[in-house]
Amino acid sequence: MDFHGAFAALVLGEHMTSVAVEAKPLPREQGRAWQVLLLVGGLYLAQGLPVGLAFQAYPTLLRNMGASLDLVALTPLASLPWVAKLLWASAVENRWSERIGRRRSWILPLQAGSVATLTLMALVPFDVANMGVLLGLIALLSLLCATQDIAVDGLAAERLPSASLGRVNTFQVAGFMGGMLLGGPGTMVLFDHFDASAAFLLLAAVALLCGLPALFWREPAPLVAPSKASLRRFFKRRFSGRLTALVMLVTLAGAIFFGLARLILLDIGWSMSDVGVLAGVGQLLAIILGCGLAGLLLRRVSRWNTLLCGLLLVGAAGLLWLALVLQPSLAGSGYVGLATLLGGLGIGVTSVASYTLAMRFAQQGEQPGTDCSVFQGLQTLGEILVSSLAIGVAGYWGYASGLGIGLLALCAALAVLRQVRSSTAGAGLDDGRT
Repeated sequence: MDFHGAFAALVLGEHMTSVAVEAKPLPREQGRAWQVLLLVGGLYLAQGLPVGLAFQAYPTLLRNMGASLDLVALTPLASLPWVAKLLWASAVENRWSERIGRRRSWILPLQAGSVATLTLMALVPFDVANMGVLLGLIALLSLLCATQDIAVDGLAAERLPSASLGRVNTFQVAGFMGGMLLGGPGTMVLFDHFDASAAFLLLAAVALLCGLPALFWREPAPLVAPSKASLRRFFKRRFSGRLTALVMLVTLAGAIFFGLARLILLDIGWSMSDVGVLAGVGQLLAIILGCGLAGLLLRRVSRWNTLLCGLLLVGAAGLLWLALVLQPSLAGSGYVGLATLLGGLGIGVTSVASYTLAMRFAQQGEQPGTDCSVFQGLQTLGEILVSSLAIGVAGYWGYASGLGIGLLALCAALAVLRQVRSSTAGAGLDDGRT
């Protein structure tokens, strides 16, 4: 079954399945976990491409061509599907083709759509007159990837044992950040050496390559058809509210420090290129290293303690940025590099640990794709709102006040972590470890 066959089956409703009762957990593919990890790792990397385009490459390329700041300011809106995907997550879980597989019914056509969208971008002249069209295509690409992520998370939760969740979430965050590097700084480098058409075609080739493992993988049939998914079922589950609060809080401080760091460096006299290299590419690379560190920690300590380690690293970075604001003479490359490294490591560890806990909770239910989407969508929304608040506060009362909001968010996360950890003891979120 190729991409087009999968898309036709999904749209036409060939053997489409919806609801059933008395769902049971699917058999975990213990011996074939590496195949699932390779499959989802490639898809997560491809999903990072549109976010890198929207937040890094496209705004810079637009401004370089003389586009107005009003148009440049609209580019991050292309990533809103990552927040809104929880609204249609249940639809992704409730409809699929039995012949293709519950998750492949969505993964294959959406990956094909991503490749087609990038190819179409290569055919559109890259000039100011077509900037709106290209921005719309980036938004479409983001919509396709965000929707596919629902199915990919569901697949990982269904097909992997709990012991492998730390590994798959390491792949998830590291792969996504790698995709952001390719879609952001990588695209800008491609534009320096090739024309726009060649650059977008190369990105399309990357997306195609990332989808090949899913094309050749044959998804086993579930033992029984899953129950009907819905947002209401998520919020009715025990511990869903407190775990959602934890997942939303633990990444706020890192998002605030990451957002303010670049502005701080610019205002104390760093060049745009230096900020882009150290606080942009350097930060993403540090996050990827943090994912590797999280993988090591999860093999030695509990998920709760791994999350605590990530928060402490983020806090150390926040204090370094605060000291720099209060004493600008500290702003040497070594000091800024240390703050960037600690912050990136902390964000990577925190993200992997929190996603692992969230995916374990989703794995224990009957609608893992929907549950993961709720966690991630609300987490992203919280990051956008609180980061905007911190930047606004920094604009009125100075960077120290904005960083203070990040430190307050960190303290709240530590308090909630302690409460959730104790109240969910015995719930199996950490496989019985404390």
